[in-house]
Parts: sequence; C-alpha cells; structure tokens
Amino acid sequence: MKIWIVDAFTDKPFAGNPAAVTIVDEFPSDEKCQKIATEINLSETAFVKSLGADYFHIRWFTPEVEVKLCGHATLASAHILFQEGIVKGNKISFDSLSGSLFVKKEKSEIILDFPLQKTGERLPSDLFKDLFDTGFVQAVQAYDDVIVELSDENLVRKLTLDFAKVKEIDCRALLVTAKGNTPYDFVSRMFAPKIGINEDPVCGSAHCKLPDYWQKKLGKSEFFAYQASPRGGSLGVQIIGDRVHLKGHAVTILEGTLKV
Repeated sequence: MKIWIVDAFTDKPFAGNPAAVTIVDEFPSDEKCQKIATEINLSETAFVKSLGADYFHIRWFTPEVEVKLCGHATLASAHILFQEGIVKGNKISFDSLSGSLFVKKEKSEIILDFPLQKTGERLPSDLFKDLFDTGFVQAVQAYDDVIVELSDENLVRKLTLDFAKVKEIDCRALLVTAKGNTPYDFVSRMFAPKIGINEDPVCGSAHCKLPDYWQKKLGKSEFFAYQASPRGGSLGVQIIGDRVHLKGHAVTILEGTLKV
C-alpha cells in the first residue's frame, strides 16, 4: 500500500496536524488497520477505499482505537486524492461511521462539509475543580465530548493538564476553549488520552461541536478559529443548517510504501 503523511490545517510544513493516508483496493482486517495505525503512531491514520467515481469509504484509526469521525485526516485524504489525480473534479463524497461527508476544493483551500454536533446540558462545576484552578467559566456536554470554557485565551494557551484525571471524565475528549483575541473568534485545545491522544494538534471533529457552543455565546455563524496546541493550526468555520463547513490547507510531508 502507498502511504503519505500530510500536515493538515496548515499551509506550511511541520505545523497543523499530521495524518497518515493510505489508499487501498480493499480494507485490511480491523486488526491489521489497528496495527498499522499503532506503528505509524500519529493521532489518526486514514484508510480510503474507492466506491466509484469521486466516491470513497473512509475509516480512521488512532494508535489505540477506530474512531467515528476525524476532520484533519479527512482533509489530508482529500488533499492526496486531489494531488494524485485520483479525483478529476473538485468534489469528493465519503461514506463513514458518521454518515455522508463531503469535500470541495476551491483554489488551494479544501472545505469539509461535516455534521454539526449540538452542545447539550451544563455539567456540574465540581466535576472539574481538580483540573482547573483558575478561570473556569462552565462545562457543557458536547455529543461524545465535554467543552470547558475558560475566561481568557492565554489560560487556554498555557494550560497543562493531568492526563490521568482527564481520563476519569466520561467523554471521548475534553475540549478547552475561550473567546479569542483578534483575528480569532475563539481558541481551543483538545485532550483525548482515553483514545490514545494526550493532545490532538488541530482537531476537525472538535470543530463540529465548538461552533454550536460559540454560536450560542456570540450570536454568529461564521468564525475564524485557532487550535492553540504547540504545533497550532487555524480553521475557517461556518454553520450552514445542520452542517458545518471547515476550511483549511494541507501540505504533503512524506510519500512511501508499506511493506506489510
């Protein structure tokens, strides 16, 4: 199998979020997919199988588990499909564990069309007192994640967490966010040690949830967002009905062949 490593949600190498992409005639066994993802040891490895013209089935594996939705590895996969001429037009459709996903290319920018995942009930603050000693505003359920808002962008950027305590929270990932300083509407970080990712550099699936949260706070539907991990990455985000569009760039870092 051919394999590529792509930095997603960035227009320069060694930034954004790296993902591995493989194009397969048939999916390997679940066990082999998992072993490959564990060997590659990036936050996600995507396996992409053609179902027809510009139509594919995509699966994503962390080093520990298969996940239902991954934005940056979808962006990386679309980038490779366009780069290699496998897709002739400017649109791609994917089948996935999260249903139908759509991608469009506009010049150098790739736009993901994903489901908007609504935020839910407010959670008791005492569940988070051992993690956040300053600046805690509120926590809400967000589909399979939990969003915690802090009072200041700098608190998000400087945050260090006890990952053992994060694992105790009943969620896939903890999304920590704050209102951004210009030019960003909001900033965030994503911590998911329960699925083998202590911190995801730039997470597309998190930005299926954060826009709903910030739409309720800011009263707008279009945002410029920044994920403030050590690598960092920016996204254009727009809510359209029950979908969210995530806009970004990608850069190919490596191309090779899996020998197994």
